[in-house]
Amino acid sequence: MQISDQILAMKDDCVKIRRDLHRIPEIGFELPQTHEYIRPLIELTRPDELKVLAGVGLKAVYYAKGADRTIAFRADMDGMKNTEENRFRFRSRHKGVMHGCGHDGHMTILLLLARWIAQNREKLKCNVVLLFQPGEEGWGGARKMIDEGALTSPKVDRIYGLHLWPTVPMGKIGIRWSNLMAQTSDFEIKVHGKSAHASTPQMGIDAIVVAAELITMIQSVITRDVDPHQDALLTLGKIVGGTSHNVIAEEVTMSGTLRVFSNELYDKLMRQIIALLKGLEMATGAGISMETIVHYPYVANPRPMVEKFYTVLDSMDDVVLVEPVMAAEDFAEYQQEVEGMFMFLGVNGGRGGAPLHSSKFDFDEEVLLVGVEAFKRILESENYA
Repeated sequence: MQISDQILAMKDDCVKIRRDLHRIPEIGFELPQTHEYIRPLIELTRPDELKVLAGVGLKAVYYAKGADRTIAFRADMDGMKNTEENRFRFRSRHKGVMHGCGHDGHMTILLLLARWIAQNREKLKCNVVLLFQPGEEGWGGARKMIDEGALTSPKVDRIYGLHLWPTVPMGKIGIRWSNLMAQTSDFEIKVHGKSAHASTPQMGIDAIVVAAELITMIQSVITRDVDPHQDALLTLGKIVGGTSHNVIAEEVTMSGTLRVFSNELYDKLMRQIIALLKGLEMATGAGISMETIVHYPYVANPRPMVEKFYTVLDSMDDVVLVEPVMAAEDFAEYQQEVEGMFMFLGVNGGRGGAPLHSSKFDFDEEVLLVGVEAFKRILESENYA
């Protein structure tokens, strides 16, 4: 994608902002340093309104004279729990936390878009809302932003977002209409048994044995109860239980995730899992409880929005048609409220080559200018919608 001179002129600041943010990753809604860094940069662009949402999130509004439409762009702010193994000078300063999912890049793109808006206010024919959202990494931050007014006053008509993506060629936009990213439900299951000495197992209810049976049964839900032509994934990624080698375990806790692209299939699988839990309770005498920790809808792009986006490209070589992925994104929450389009910005072939959430994840900052250009072109096209 050919990048305009105005955007190219931001290259040095692009590198600086991204690396500054990379040094100070924070978790969930506890983002004081991130908030303190980006707020003055937004204020320099002189938005008409600047509001704090979700504790540390920000909503910047730029009004266009006489406009009757509002377009929003969103960037997520939080890092993730991981110890960074990169050794460059701008690596994380916060022990056990890093920007391993590219959110430092997402914020940089939106900050540079804000600068472009400030330089071109007279050209705007629609209102613009920029959303800096905390708590994307499993904290439900999008819903909290929405509940506090992210999409109202002014009423947002359409929203756009993107994610850096290591499997898309560097500088290309990965997109598709319909299903793009999976619906996800992260859950926790607790098995409550009865403790006893290992020499008298008949006096207890072994939570580990019950949990082992439950693991096998749950996995069969996907392999035997789902049409092979439907995409579904269930992973139990964590199990904790027991206190000693010679004690019957009283409690086991399991955590997992269920991912699908259909509300109907999701409801069916949850009913099946709950039925298995109740049946195993009756069979063993154990108590089994299940709690949903976080639930995101699936990301699905409206075809007209994707087709319109094609018109802002220099050529079809700028874009890659991607397959649906099982990763989840709470951008889907915004799409439940208004029309929204989400896309991938390719970083494959750039610096590092590590996947998302890797302790060595990194990328070339130059690709962020492509993201700014893409958002700028979307905004320019919306001016004439």
